[in-house]
Amino acid sequence: MDFFRRSNWDIVGRTKLWFSISLIIIVAGLVSMLAQGINWGIDFTGGSLLKYQFERSLIGEGSSEGQIIAQTRPLLEQYGLGNAQIQVSGGDQLFIRTGTLDEKQAAEQDKQISAALQEQFGGRAGKLSLLGRDMVGPIVGKHLRNTALLALSLGSILILIYVGIRYEFRFGVAGVAALIHDVLIVIGVMALLRMELNSEFVAALLTIIGYSINDSVVIFDRIRENMRVYRGSRFADIVNTSLLQTMTRSVNTTMTTLFALIALFFFGGPAIHSFSLALIVGIASGAYSSIFIASPIVVLWERAGIRREQSQRRPAHAPAVTAEATAAAPLEEAGSAGVSAEQAIARAKQEAQEEKRQTRRERRKKRRDGGRRRF
Repeated sequence: MDFFRRSNWDIVGRTKLWFSISLIIIVAGLVSMLAQGINWGIDFTGGSLLKYQFERSLIGEGSSEGQIIAQTRPLLEQYGLGNAQIQVSGGDQLFIRTGTLDEKQAAEQDKQISAALQEQFGGRAGKLSLLGRDMVGPIVGKHLRNTALLALSLGSILILIYVGIRYEFRFGVAGVAALIHDVLIVIGVMALLRMELNSEFVAALLTIIGYSINDSVVIFDRIRENMRVYRGSRFADIVNTSLLQTMTRSVNTTMTTLFALIALFFFGGPAIHSFSLALIVGIASGAYSSIFIASPIVVLWERAGIRREQSQRRPAHAPAVTAEATAAAPLEEAGSAGVSAEQAIARAKQEAQEEKRQTRRERRKKRRDGGRRRF
């Protein structure tokens, strides 16, 4: 598919638009977090652990532990506990982890759940007994959260170092900036939608980070290849063409992944709604940031370097606007000329080939002239 490669899209020239879209979403998420907070799940806040035991084993011929959990969850959804954690222990015990309630609500809830479970499983497992309700603390405690933040920071630093060595330092900075962008987008969207965040959300974030940096590295690799091939071209044109060349790969990979995640969201059950939605938002944001955030940051870095060089070389009496105009020229000329970056690269390639041919002509002429002087 050459649809994107042949398109006359000036992606780099619309950097302000892409940054504005991301900024609006991030600010909206931050405002939502400050105004109404984050809907932390029981893994973060703690809750109650209900323990039930049957006379006989729940697991038998034609019924597995997964099937027991799948049959129990619809019963709990009737009482607003669709996100509760369910565990089968020893075959005859059923553990249900819910949020914290006061004593009166907890007693009423215990009766309702006991009656529903007895009706559902009593015929094959016998009489149901409530072993009690225990208060449990958060699985993801303060220490674990701090450790996760430390690991995330360390991972970002290592990514910065590796990408900086493998490519250039500016590529590493752009890649890490895209990761921070994705994390803020996912947390902001989840806060806006008031989705409950449990320990699965941490796993979703780690998955998103790995996916996003992988897509960014693919684009960076193509930029580096084109920098070697088209040495005489403007850097903004090289980046824009590299994005168009890798766009098909990014879109196809993202869409096929999103198809599976959307199916998981609708048919996977309420227990993984938050997990699958976080992945959907994160994967989409990762593809967006790799194309519209990370690569333009590299171009802005290049422009800043041009400004510094121009300011150092410019005489004291020269007007200051010269450096700005020179730095902005690579981004403006492609759009004003009405040609695609692919066409600009093709022109630069032809000029480079003509320059090589001229160099070869001069070398042959020198050899001929040298031969005449010998005789």
